[in-house]
This record gives sequence, C-alpha cells and structure tokens, in this order.
Amino acid sequence: MSILVYKQRQRHPNKKDTPGANYAHVRYIATRPRVMKNENGDHGLFGKMEPGPVTEFEDWRDVAKSVYANSKRGIVMYRSVVSFAEDTARELLLKDQKSWQRYIENHMMTIAEKNGIRRENLQWAAAVHGEKGHPHIHVVFWDKSVRAKNPFTPPQIPDAIRRQMIKDTFAEKILAFAKEKDLAVTEMRRVSDALLAQFEEEMRCKSPGRFKAAARLLEEELEQGIGFEREVLAKLAERLFAIRAVIPAQGRIAYQFLSQEARDKTDETVHFLLENVPEVRRCFDKYVDAKYRMAEMYSSDGGWLSKQKEKFEKEAGKILANRVLSGVKAICRLENENCGAAYLKSHREYLASRIIMEALDMLSRLTWKQEEDLSGGQMFQGDLSKEARKELFLKNQDKGYEH
Repeated sequence: MSILVYKQRQRHPNKKDTPGANYAHVRYIATRPRVMKNENGDHGLFGKMEPGPVTEFEDWRDVAKSVYANSKRGIVMYRSVVSFAEDTARELLLKDQKSWQRYIENHMMTIAEKNGIRRENLQWAAAVHGEKGHPHIHVVFWDKSVRAKNPFTPPQIPDAIRRQMIKDTFAEKILAFAKEKDLAVTEMRRVSDALLAQFEEEMRCKSPGRFKAAARLLEEELEQGIGFEREVLAKLAERLFAIRAVIPAQGRIAYQFLSQEARDKTDETVHFLLENVPEVRRCFDKYVDAKYRMAEMYSSDGGWLSKQKEKFEKEAGKILANRVLSGVKAICRLENENCGAAYLKSHREYLASRIIMEALDMLSRLTWKQEEDLSGGQMFQGDLSKEARKELFLKNQDKGYEH
C-alpha cells in the first residue's frame, strides 16, 4: 500500500436508491463517531458551494438536501477519502480539523482536474474522522454543470490523483530522498514517476502492511457507511428479524397496534440500543433534558417534574421504537421484492446501521427544535405570568411524540 491512501467511488445516478444513499452518506460523514466537529457545532461538515473561503456549514442537512436534489437531476456525486498513518498525519501537522481543512483545500483542484471538473463548477463537502491508526478525510464532490451519461471512473484517475497528491504532499521528503540517490537537480525538480515509485517502495518497506487494514475499512465506509461496532450491528440485526418473525405479513406496522410479544421485543431492542450505542444514549438524554428544562419554566414542584421526566423518557423511547419498526418495515418490503431476500442476507449489518443513524437523526432534530423553543421562552420568561408559562409549556410538551 501507499504512504497516502486515496479511494474514490460513486453510485450510478440512474439507480432508484442513489439519491437517498448519497443523502445518507453525507449524514454519515458529518455525524459519525469520532468526527472532528465544527467550532460550536454538533457535526463536522465543511466545504465550498462556490469559489471562495472554506465554509463550516451550519447544518449538514442543507448540504445533504442539495446532494439529494443533484442526484435526482442525474449529477454524479463522487465519494472520496484520503488517509494517512497516524505518525504520518502527525508529521504533516494534521492535528485538528482546521489543519485538515487547509490540507484538503490545497489539493481539491488536483482531485477536480483529474476528474475533468472546472474550478467554477466544483462543489464539495468534507468531514474529518479522527480514527485511531488511520485518521482520514471524506470528501463528496461534484460538477454542478453536467449530467454524466456514462458515470464510469477508470481506475487510472484515482491512481493519478494519489500519485500527484504524494508528489505535492511529500515534495521536500522526495527531494531529500532523491539527493541520497545522487539524482540530477533537474530530475529532482520533476519528481519523476520512477523516483516516486522508488520513494513509495522505500516507505512501504520501512512499515510493511500498516495501511492494509485502513484501506479495507475505508472501502467499507465508502460502500456502506457503517461506523458502529460490528458485533452490535449483528445483534441489532438479529433483533430486527426477531420482531419481524412475530408480526403478521399483512397490516400496518405501528407501535400502538403491535401484539404484546412484538411490543416487548421492540422495547427490548430500544433498551439494547440505549445500553450498547453510546451515541444513541447521549442523544436520548439530551432530548429528555431539553424537554425537562422546558417543564422547569412552568413549575418548580419536584414531584411533578419527576413525573414529567418519566413521561419525556417514554416519549424518547417511543421515537426510538418507531425507528426500530422502520427497520422491520424495510425487511417486510424487501421480502416482497425480487432479489430482496438475497439483499437482506448480505446487508443485515448495513440495515442495522441505517436504523441507528435514523434514530440519531430524528432525536437530534427534535432536540434542536426543543432547544430553539426553550431559548425563545427563556428570553421572556420573566415577563410571563404563571398562566402564560403554562400555555407555553403545553404548546411544546408533546412535540415530537408521534413518529
């Protein structure tokens, strides 16, 4: 493997699920665990929608919606990733999100030009994942001006990007290496392909195999966007199929209409998520806390507030339960489609990861809305009568319950 790993993929724009998959990929790179977050933000997505300085996007959903709309129009959304070994990243001073921002901005035109995209038509969004052993940056980029009729990228293009990025990133190191080899000055300045090949071989021999595991993981991220422990995903998938087994083949799948057995299994799955996926637990607690602080605006009675908190926890639990059932619905739908059974067999963990991401997305959006309402209420709380505060609380207390 190379001293720098560059991977690039894209989904065919004519596939029915491409817009949704591209939206999910943006969500994944922006919010997955260990993402380096924007300053004062809850996600890590940044980039450029037009020439100018790099923008730290306020809401990743705005970019995801743009990606979805472009996918609908047939524009190819390219997914790429650049990765280094941990010690190499340290040597390059890639220690925080800002340094990664500067790095990828300096190399975006290499990526664009090799893909035939003009500067004025380039749009891109990126996020850094501080993964132990192989910190890396995901980039989604596209040409806003075209609809590709044959969206095939020959492997020579990613390879050319990788080689050029190595030349630009390690120029001084390569030149020092060239001097050791007693090459001519003109040869050093050109940083020829032959010299680059020798340099890569030397780096690889010093640390054999250090990129192999990282490359495999990056392939999985580009293809599926799985960012959770495989054991947890496998167990969650088992639980989804267990719920499916006790639900009738026909009829509406909704929590309030489930049999007691199906409801118990769904509740157990919610408990499993809260116990085994820390991101879900944090989002769950933030939602309950935001609702609780809204209740405190109305009353300071400890007993009443305690009951309200129990109610808010049930609300959050039901939100998670309905995300779980959305996975069961997907299983039912795929069972009735051609090749659906084969897909279910090979994509069980992917289905489980999507359920987790949907749950996080739903809880985070509702928490954000609750925080917004809370901020508005706190600004004028002192001027409100007790009856007015009660009205404000009742107005907001049931938001986000039915999903």
